[in-house]
Amino acid sequence: MDIKKLPFSSFRDKELWEAYINEKLAPFEKKLPEYLKYWYVESQENSKAYPSQGLLKTPFDFLKYRQRGMLPLKEMMHVLRVRQYFLEIFNHPERIAALKKIQRKKFVPPPKVSSTVMEQTIFEGLAVSISDLGIRVVGSQRERVSRRFRLNAGPFVKLGKYARSVLVGSAMPDVWGSVYAISTMAQCLALVGVPRNGPFNVIERQVDLAKQVFTALEESEVLIGRSYYDKKFLLDYWKHNVMGVLDADPKKAIIRGKALYKVGVRTFRVYSPEPGMSVVRTVTALRKEFGDDIEIFAGQVVDVLQAKQIEQAGADGLYIGIGGGGRCITGVRSGSVIDWPILLWELRGEITIPVIVEGGASDHIATSLALGASGIGVSRAVAGGTVESPGGMLYYVDEAGEYFKPYGGEASARTKYLDNKMLPFEMPSFVEGEIKKAYMNHLPYGVPTIPFHVHNLTEDIILSLVFRSVEDIEQFQALDPSPIRKNTPQGTWQQNTH
Repeated sequence: MDIKKLPFSSFRDKELWEAYINEKLAPFEKKLPEYLKYWYVESQENSKAYPSQGLLKTPFDFLKYRQRGMLPLKEMMHVLRVRQYFLEIFNHPERIAALKKIQRKKFVPPPKVSSTVMEQTIFEGLAVSISDLGIRVVGSQRERVSRRFRLNAGPFVKLGKYARSVLVGSAMPDVWGSVYAISTMAQCLALVGVPRNGPFNVIERQVDLAKQVFTALEESEVLIGRSYYDKKFLLDYWKHNVMGVLDADPKKAIIRGKALYKVGVRTFRVYSPEPGMSVVRTVTALRKEFGDDIEIFAGQVVDVLQAKQIEQAGADGLYIGIGGGGRCITGVRSGSVIDWPILLWELRGEITIPVIVEGGASDHIATSLALGASGIGVSRAVAGGTVESPGGMLYYVDEAGEYFKPYGGEASARTKYLDNKMLPFEMPSFVEGEIKKAYMNHLPYGVPTIPFHVHNLTEDIILSLVFRSVEDIEQFQALDPSPIRKNTPQGTWQQNTH
């Protein structure tokens, strides 16, 4: 990849820019590791970043900015070192051994346990959001649980046919629409979607994105120095974490699925935000077409009956949650309550496959796990504003000098525009998402790279276990009675910093 072909606007580091315009890049090319050159190519706009989404600007963004700029070279190097450090931790031999141990086991669904809070809530017909609930500290009569040991052990869950991280990358193109966002999340031992919205509505582009993700995985620095067998295991495992997102329509899903299958995708997500029988029919058609050679995750499930039907159709996992994300306004526009915690609790003992929750679960990890979640969908909290997300190291800079990238989700006006779902007079149709800024650092001590954010949320998972004196998520979900409690507004205020 020739960095000499990049436009002048790509460079913000003065010394590197001067070297560029004077055609004296040779000394700098020696300073840059080979993989850093790839980040320059990824850090482009629109079609220049093909097949990645790039730092796209649409007529519907309405986000004020002063300029566009690349991160300074020194900061780039720091971010990539941090990225590499955490990727090495995630793929440490001790953690891989723990992952293989979980992989050999069968998935244990959360059992039915007693909870006065949940039983009373369901009896009264209340719509309870995840913010209304909390978890008390328990475990005074058990041995203290080590945080370090929990990190060595993952914590992993059997999520489908493979053991994986609890965290799952969503299908939002503004976050996961790039080669390095997807490939990095897969190396964090987590499922992640290859989006089908926005620019990737075109099958060929979604396929090319998946193909380039696999190439990036094969060139991963994590593989350097590993044995042949370790390399083979990791590469095969990472590739199974790459999940092609499909339409909830049997014919369309088969066409898109075949194209993705041809380039090596073996994990699929059937995605429909609306209720209906189309998800069941699509799962049935995919299982008939591809047999047991693929994994299928399907949603969004809205009741227990639908969950049972999708499991019987051959799904390996379910998705629930609608309208409760940081930018989603589906709940507002459709007049729908965000009460997926009730459904998650009702699914206990009714199905035998794992449930992935989207729509606010990443802000309440302990409560979501206690309710029965096996996977927690993540978007902005993990990838928004990172160097791996669309645009790479190219950012917008606002009036205060803060770096950001646009973030709207798969139902925002910008995504509708990119998806060509427009009415006459250039009006987007059925907008169900706001467009906001995903700032480079949403933690004061943060580093804008996916592995750092995955590690930070993994610490939340570990603390969820530590403060209940349990060794793994299976033990946590089997606590009887459940430690779930209702939280008051004053209790939430006290819980947070003030």
